Amino acid sequence: MSPLAAGQGTESTYRLQPDDVLRIQVYREQETLAEVPVGRDGNIAAPFVGIIRVEGKTTAEVQQELTARYVQVLRLKDPKVSVIIVRYRAVRASVGGAVNRPGVYEMRPGDSLMALLTNGGGTVFDRADLRRATLRRKGSNELIPVDLYALQILGDTSQNYTIDDGDELNVPEETRNRILVQGSVAAPGLYPYKEPMTLQDAISQARGEIPRKSQLSKVIILRQNPGNPSQTIQITADYVRYVRKNDATQNVVLRPGDLVFVPQNNNPDFETISQLANTFFILDRLGGFLGFRLFGLGGR
Repeated sequence: MSPLAAGQGTESTYRLQPDDVLRIQVYREQETLAEVPVGRDGNIAAPFVGIIRVEGKTTAEVQQELTARYVQVLRLKDPKVSVIIVRYRAVRASVGGAVNRPGVYEMRPGDSLMALLTNGGGTVFDRADLRRATLRRKGSNELIPVDLYALQILGDTSQNYTIDDGDELNVPEETRNRILVQGSVAAPGLYPYKEPMTLQDAISQARGEIPRKSQLSKVIILRQNPGNPSQTIQITADYVRYVRKNDATQNVVLRPGDLVFVPQNNNPDFETISQLANTFFILDRLGGFLGFRLFGLGGR
């Protein structure tokens, strides 16, 4: 059985490469039986007929050429030639970044990007930036963008590239997509944004029981205006209504960089919230989440 990955091809379509090993045999002609490697030059030394170039050809194409050679050289009548791959060349590719087992792995010809990612133990939960992974081919400086979120979550297999020898997959660590949960919650701080993410997810990440004085019916969400970063959009949500009456409209879908504030009473201090938001948004634009610890806002 061919070791090619399911869905990536079969021996009939596989193009031979250096270091593959072939078994050649002519039916009822035992002297022709041999296992021959494909050399670095792309050639094989076929029994009795000499050097033949096979790199880039299928086994069927090699069979056809050998049949003609055996007819010509050995004067065989209608020889039944068999060419099969007994061992594929070693394909080694690396995966690094925010994965559980970064390293170099031996792959099978035709294996996919997802197979390489699986060898690397998958992405690190809450650390990997799935949208900005890259694939670099051997001998190239070009970084091919890979949207692992679309591939893994949305099922977009168009980016499940076939992996070749020397390829490098890198999954960067998320450094910008965060939300800030503040106010009357058990564990205020910065949390990773994982698409899709809702108000319920944010409150759940601020783990632990919500303090009794929390006004979850008056949650405030602050968001930078995409068209004008100097402006702030304010969204109010009644989380109590969502929980008790299953009003999904109150479970606001969040965006990267949102600030979720749970007030302690019915009269939240909007000046404090505004100052907090300004600090958050400024540091977000600068990519300086370390600054939140310096400002004493916590972090995860």
